[in-house]
Amino acid sequence: MPPSRRSKGIRGWSLVIFVLAANVAYQGTRYLWRPTTGATPVSGHQREKLEIRHRDDRRGGALLHHGHGASHGHGFHDAGVHRNDDDVEVIEEVVYEDVVVEDEGHHGSSRGGASSGGGEGGGDPEPSGIHVMATSNGSPYQNWQTRIMYRTFLDAAKGSDMKHFTRLLHRRTDDELMAEVPTVRVDSLHAECDRWCEFPVADRPDAIKKWLATADSRRGEWILMIEMDYVWKKAVPMPEPGSPAVAFHFNYINPNYPRLPEVMRSLMPPEKRDEIKMEDIPCTGPAPTMIRRDDLVPLMDEYERIAAAIEADPVAKNRLGWVREMYAYDLAAAIAGVIHVVQDPGETIMIAQPPADAKMGRASMYHYTWGAEYFKNGAKVWSWDKRPYVETKHVRQPAKFKPELPPADGSEGVYNLQDGKKVSKGTDELLRDMLTLIRGAIDRLDELPHQPGCARKAL
Repeated sequence: MPPSRRSKGIRGWSLVIFVLAANVAYQGTRYLWRPTTGATPVSGHQREKLEIRHRDDRRGGALLHHGHGASHGHGFHDAGVHRNDDDVEVIEEVVYEDVVVEDEGHHGSSRGGASSGGGEGGGDPEPSGIHVMATSNGSPYQNWQTRIMYRTFLDAAKGSDMKHFTRLLHRRTDDELMAEVPTVRVDSLHAECDRWCEFPVADRPDAIKKWLATADSRRGEWILMIEMDYVWKKAVPMPEPGSPAVAFHFNYINPNYPRLPEVMRSLMPPEKRDEIKMEDIPCTGPAPTMIRRDDLVPLMDEYERIAAAIEADPVAKNRLGWVREMYAYDLAAAIAGVIHVVQDPGETIMIAQPPADAKMGRASMYHYTWGAEYFKNGAKVWSWDKRPYVETKHVRQPAKFKPELPPADGSEGVYNLQDGKKVSKGTDELLRDMLTLIRGAIDRLDELPHQPGCARKAL
């Protein structure tokens, strides 16, 4: 907070009251939404039959404040960027409107004076490397995943081109990871999503757009957008200069599915409906996608518009289902003419998804979108799924709830998955490696204190 202002030599109560009132108004408009630091650490898709269920996560299961109800394009009230690690560039800033002010309340090195556009401070530093950005609504379900993902990111990032990390938190209050994970928070569009809402990912386009208006988004040459249910195996390589965006091929994203072309055309601007073919729309989503900021910005208006239009249209909402926000991104890319090189599973540098995948290939991360169940003689003997980790206790005391590894003989061909397929050696090895990384990350996580306001209580 700025130093208090005291009137000196003022005669008359009316002038005193005037000065005090002016000061209160100033503080209220400039600091009303000032972020507060979260708890400091104490120390130091399952698919049934392997069908797609991972977008269940988008049910109620980005610190940059917009004023509530502010229209896009208006100035930001404030933003705080919290950094607390030794392996990645450390930046600790609090942004008030367009001016970045050093925040001395955190530990580690810090720098201030960068401008998010039009403010004092000497402009933005030269972008460098890859900036990993992951979105979250701060639910216990997401935060359990976040702590694991970020810990494995720190391991993979050492000595690599992955120089920056931001958790983009679309939420109206701080959460329990503010002091542990580098975070930019933006006010969500839907206040109810701070507790529970049906589709929190609907806030992602708005959150990304707000983040792109901050200096934080300008730190990397490339932005790698990911989600929290990833585990880092190794650093993702930097694309060659001049490369287009790199994305992952989700085979369940297909604009040519029955009844979808009609919906997709209805979401296009009228002048584009005869120009854009379904084959022009990339079969991917916003994550994982590696893209230059200058390519991401041009598609954001359409991404935001289309996502909102889908939510307002019961027919589009029903037909596009739980992956509708992914379709919004894909269609926006086609409308804006932003090319995405969509890499297939097994060949991608992005993710492997056991048990659907049986080999890592060139992938840099695991995505535990599906659960896995091992059956022997019709009886289930082992299972793993992210969906039980939905309570605050899982976030704060993760060591007490570590997932178990597959059976020791899991690679010997004696088990079947939930879809009836034999558990291959490759599938078992991938699951075992991913869960070993998860368990290893958990072993190095501190317990978080049970303090009032540290996090939401489990519902």
